[in-house]
Amino acid sequence: MTTYADKRQQDERQNIDLIAEKLIKQHPGLPADAVAQIVEEAYRRFDDQPIRDFVPLLVERRAHEMLGDRATASPESLNDPS
Repeated sequence: MTTYADKRQQDERQNIDLIAEKLIKQHPGLPADAVAQIVEEAYRRFDDQPIRDFVPLLVERRAHEMLGDRATASPESLNDPS
C-alpha cells in the first residue's frame, strides 16, 4: 500500500529527474552524467529538511548556480508568455 508520504517522495524524485533532464538539454557542452551529478549534489543538500514543498525549485536554482548560470529558476507557468 502506497502512503501519502511515499507518493510525495516519488513525485519529488520524479521532479528532480525532470530537472536533471532539462539542465542536460540546456548544457549540451557538458557531459550528461556531470550535470546529473550536480543536480544530485544540490538535491542532497535538502536531505534533512522537513518541509519539502519547494525542494525541486530550490534544487533547480542551486544546480543552475553550480553550473555557472546566474538566471534563477522559476516555475514553468511563470515562463509562459501567454
